[in-house]
Amino acid sequence: MLRKWMVYTALLALIVLVYAVRSWLQGEESFPVVSADAMDYGSGDGEGILFYADRLRKAEGSGILPYTGPPVVIEPVAYSAASAEAAVRKGYDADLNEEVLHWTNGTGWVEWTVEIPADALYELELTYMPTKRDSSSSVFYALSIDGEIPFSEANGIELLKRWRDKDVPYRKDALGNEIRSMQVETVGWLTAPATNYAVSSVPLRLPLSKGVHTLRFAAQNESMSWGPIRLTAPEAIPAYAEYLERAGTLEQAGAPDRADAPPAIETWYTLLEGERYEQKSHPSVQTGTINEPNVSPDGEGRLLYNVLDGQRWKRAGEWAEWTFEVPSAGWYEIDVKYYQGFVGKANAFRTVLIDGKTPFEELLHYPFPYNSKLEMHTLGSRAGEPYRFYLDKGEHTLRLVTDISPLNPVVLSMQEAIRKLYGIEQKLRKLTGDYGTNTGDTNRTWDMMSYFPDLEAQLAGLRDQLKLSMDYLNGLNGQTNDTTESLKIGVAILDGLLEEINQIPNRLGKFPDLQMRIGTWMDKMANGGMSADYIVVRSPSAAHPFKETSALSKVPYTLINFARTFYLNYNARDLNDKEAIEIWVGRGRDYASLLQEMIDQSFTPQTGIAVNVNFMPDANALTLSNAGGDQPDVALGLAQDMPVDYAMREASADLTQFANFKEVAERFHPGVMRSFGYKNGVYALPETQSYHLLFYRKSMMKELELETPDTWEDLQRILPTLQENGMQFYYNAKDFVPFFYQNDVEFYSPDGREAAFDTEAAYTSFSLWTELFGKYDLPQEVPAFFQHFKLGTMPIGVSDFNTYVQLLTSAPEILGDWEIAPMPGTVQEDGSVARWAMNTMTAAMILNKSDKKEQAWRFIDWWTSTDVQLEYGNAIESFYGPEYRWNTANMKAMAAMPWPAAHIAAIKEQNRWNRNVPFLPGGYLLAREMEFAFNRTIVQKIPAKDSLDTSFVAIAREIARKQQDLGIRNGQRLDFPVVDQPYDWGETPK
Repeated sequence: MLRKWMVYTALLALIVLVYAVRSWLQGEESFPVVSADAMDYGSGDGEGILFYADRLRKAEGSGILPYTGPPVVIEPVAYSAASAEAAVRKGYDADLNEEVLHWTNGTGWVEWTVEIPADALYELELTYMPTKRDSSSSVFYALSIDGEIPFSEANGIELLKRWRDKDVPYRKDALGNEIRSMQVETVGWLTAPATNYAVSSVPLRLPLSKGVHTLRFAAQNESMSWGPIRLTAPEAIPAYAEYLERAGTLEQAGAPDRADAPPAIETWYTLLEGERYEQKSHPSVQTGTINEPNVSPDGEGRLLYNVLDGQRWKRAGEWAEWTFEVPSAGWYEIDVKYYQGFVGKANAFRTVLIDGKTPFEELLHYPFPYNSKLEMHTLGSRAGEPYRFYLDKGEHTLRLVTDISPLNPVVLSMQEAIRKLYGIEQKLRKLTGDYGTNTGDTNRTWDMMSYFPDLEAQLAGLRDQLKLSMDYLNGLNGQTNDTTESLKIGVAILDGLLEEINQIPNRLGKFPDLQMRIGTWMDKMANGGMSADYIVVRSPSAAHPFKETSALSKVPYTLINFARTFYLNYNARDLNDKEAIEIWVGRGRDYASLLQEMIDQSFTPQTGIAVNVNFMPDANALTLSNAGGDQPDVALGLAQDMPVDYAMREASADLTQFANFKEVAERFHPGVMRSFGYKNGVYALPETQSYHLLFYRKSMMKELELETPDTWEDLQRILPTLQENGMQFYYNAKDFVPFFYQNDVEFYSPDGREAAFDTEAAYTSFSLWTELFGKYDLPQEVPAFFQHFKLGTMPIGVSDFNTYVQLLTSAPEILGDWEIAPMPGTVQEDGSVARWAMNTMTAAMILNKSDKKEQAWRFIDWWTSTDVQLEYGNAIESFYGPEYRWNTANMKAMAAMPWPAAHIAAIKEQNRWNRNVPFLPGGYLLAREMEFAFNRTIVQKIPAKDSLDTSFVAIAREIARKQQDLGIRNGQRLDFPVVDQPYDWGETPK
């Protein structure tokens, strides 16, 4: 036994020693510091326009210095030209006490002529006031100088608004959980320099030569009033040592307002709760909740928004600002309690501003290291020396700005790597003739150095480029991180290709795979999330009482929370008003909470009807509750086929029984209402809808000299050019509906009893659909069109509303290079182009067993009204950002959402042509059989007519069988609305 014990002891000691040595070695590990100038930015953004970093580097290399003279002021009313689309008028503003320019429609362009006094770098400062009051978006303008874009990022200069929480402290629900506050814009004139924290921690600098220049601003999304435009001297920010010297001089001088101030209080501190900011840059910068010991404040078993949420404070330029007051002039230190586990063991960067300025340059893109829990961090040097701030007595502001500019060199280098990879891939595909399966001809032997002499050098250069990016990131973070570990995979892929260079034609799939990997890494690097619990401003010698989480403190904290589950009520339904109508919402908690708040503030006071809103995590719960007699009165957020499915079983209420149904139904496109009709009744109203759009990359279409296709025939004409250049058009192979409806083919007979797609027009429609994928070789499977679109392998395609939102929010690298149009259509006899397509929706339904149908209808009437839908959409977007845009089905509300001016025309045009397939007994087989018919024609090469006839027979049999199951008698009609005219926006219903 003793011997065995000694062996175990030796093994344990050895394990401890190994970990100790490895820890020591890791602690000693160092990384080379790579200069940003060493990174390869390429030749610009694809249109020959340099990126800001390269433009500035070239200007400074030419000896152009920052401007040092007085501001060059441009009066807004003295514009020299304006486009016909721009609605501008001059007016006097009492607040500014001068003439201003009101640009009221957010479209077109305006330009000014200005005389520049010297060759120099200038900052651009704007005084402006956003005027669109129902928009949660920032205002965007594109800047050009003398007809040219000065640098790529000038295509989208963001002018921020100011936002705050409406309700502070937050209101609570019946259980004591906090409810997110509505967001309020602070209205008024703002003055700010043009900034872009994705590329620079300081305001953008314009290289201008002496002489007369023309500055043009092109509106990109919404209206704004313009005050003076200034070209100013960049402000020099001192280093910390110089700041200490300057501040020390001021302290010794003793300004008059400091003469009678008491000495700094040695034990003084103040705590600024992260979630109690004074104002912020975007409504999507939001509070969150963390449950762990010593968090401030603790929810004590309830949902409490107690941090500034790193998941919603992560994009470049997003900031929050806090106000605090110090008791006397003197030196202070700043602590931040934060959690930063969002960016994979890399630093999160924040630029720090006090009273609107960064005190010293070390606070530009200040690094907050990775951690795994909330930890206290004193702002200070890498050596651990705390920074000290000299503050006057009185009120001050502290602003933390998300700054990802240190990552910009890697982002640009990766963009260039993607372009190079794509160029190599296309050349290889032209050499090999492989444009499709990426499998190659394994029996063929290649001598790649004969066909592609510099292939090895290009791939080696790309590998070295990835390695350099890894070194840069490791040096920036002081450690390896998830991104650099992922880049190693890319290096390994390229090393594998270089080892067997003659096998590359059989491994072409590695190229798009690597491009997508790099694109994914870039998306991750673009986010710099960090949660803030609180900020402490204190005297240097003050010892505050706040604590961090420890492993020991988690034990009692967890036990206490467990004990609370025995006496705290977590079931909101137990507290419901028994006389109120019950609403179940098939969306997230915040959606339901916002709805309940709007009901309490508006609907109940107006109608006297009490409403209980409950979250429904699974729509199957509705089926079970209905069977058990415990169903709600109204269900929201349902899949569009559920209401008619319930109607077939007499479980949903017919809405046509209510007096003002026709008036309410006019809020929606008649074509989408077809999804809810059955037996001359209507069993739901639409809430949201997703629709088709044509997306295209402007630069690539221009380079290929291709016009945007307006019809399917136009598409067929441009496909050879796309494919010759190794590109493709995207269309969802399973979406057959537009081809039939655009040729005026209905799938069912007018009485809804039989299948009806056995006509010549139906065969023509089916042939057009299948020929795109057979004859014209469109790809049948595309897992991620969004990624292909960004990479340029599919620079054009038809997709949906979700892709549109992704491009708005998650594709900064192609900002300004993509556009939308209505989907291709079919020319009609009168020369018009029909674009009929089916919209995907969510629905609101009244349950048939409800004994409060009248009250439930009044709620649905209120909920689907234009004003309520607009208010709800703006509020939910303010909670989460534009990626959660509420795509309302109310036509008037949809048109009033904060769309970019350049996009609304295409969105409205496509939404004229909504035409949904009715849901009828047995109709569930339609999509399945159409897919079978498609595969028979494409894969098995069965003629289109024969294949479609086979599916027609199968669907006809299923329809007959299902009607018999449901007891539908002969002669009983299942009519659905006929829609053959597009929606007229000139007659939008009230």
